[in-house]
Amino acid sequence: MAMKFDFISRAKFFFQKRVSPINKVKFDLKSMRYGYRKLKHAEATTTLLKDGNGLKKLEPIDMHKKQHIHVYLNIQCGMDCYFCQNAFYVDKLPRYDKKTAVEWAGWLNKMYNFHHIDFNGGEALLHNDFVPLMNMLNHHNITVFTNMPKSKIEGLKEIKKKGNNITLSVSYHPLEEKRDINEFVDDFNRIPKWLNPTVHLINIPEVSYKNIRAAFVMRGVFIEALDAIIPTEFNRTDGPYKTVMCRSDMDCISPEMNAYRCTGLMLKKIGNTPIERYEFNNDHKKCNYYGLCGPCTSQRDILPVPK
Repeated sequence: MAMKFDFISRAKFFFQKRVSPINKVKFDLKSMRYGYRKLKHAEATTTLLKDGNGLKKLEPIDMHKKQHIHVYLNIQCGMDCYFCQNAFYVDKLPRYDKKTAVEWAGWLNKMYNFHHIDFNGGEALLHNDFVPLMNMLNHHNITVFTNMPKSKIEGLKEIKKKGNNITLSVSYHPLEEKRDINEFVDDFNRIPKWLNPTVHLINIPEVSYKNIRAAFVMRGVFIEALDAIIPTEFNRTDGPYKTVMCRSDMDCISPEMNAYRCTGLMLKKIGNTPIERYEFNNDHKKCNYYGLCGPCTSQRDILPVPK
């Protein structure tokens, strides 16, 4: 039996090393079938939410072929990573009021003509309504970036198998992680398989990806490397800033459910716009705060302002 397992394990990792983690392949295949979310799914439910004038009916929101939208249920996190943008702004972070699953699902289910939702953070699983929200969403491709807090793993079993195409992208932080690899793998294996969990190593110069990958492979888990993106001179908390034309794909929705061009603006609450009035598209837009960018912002997205 041991020899059989060893052969299967070797074959599995040979395939994954050259293609992709099997769970990611499963998620991607289903994503192709789902495609860009259709108007009929946005119209499938009638959503009423309270505002200052009582109840209002939410209308479908055309995302104009956005590949993804970044959603921040909260900014809270159990890690303290030196490369994280939230940590970079830690002394200047504004206070955010969290919204309920009903409010989040109301807006997200009304969006169409986009491919998937990325739940970023902060730690999405620390939001009290995370599981109810997953069960209220309908026909979405969903990627949840998570540090896999131990106390929240058991609750993932309450997420419904049908309704969405979900993957949990679990981060392994070699310097900040308080669990050893055995405990981390044990926790990872507790995640329900239908959530298509994968593990990626936050790749930094101080550690050997090769050695850590070998340790995970020995325990039956394939691990990818994801380079840590360090804040640079282009990522500042204070000005002076430049005015540019930006086509960042980092459009995000804050814990208070306002939309921003990027996380840098969100973390300073600059240019917050109600979701129904925000222009979701892939066009270049004028930005007066170049320098307050998220570390993921690409130079390819930046153009000078036309004279």
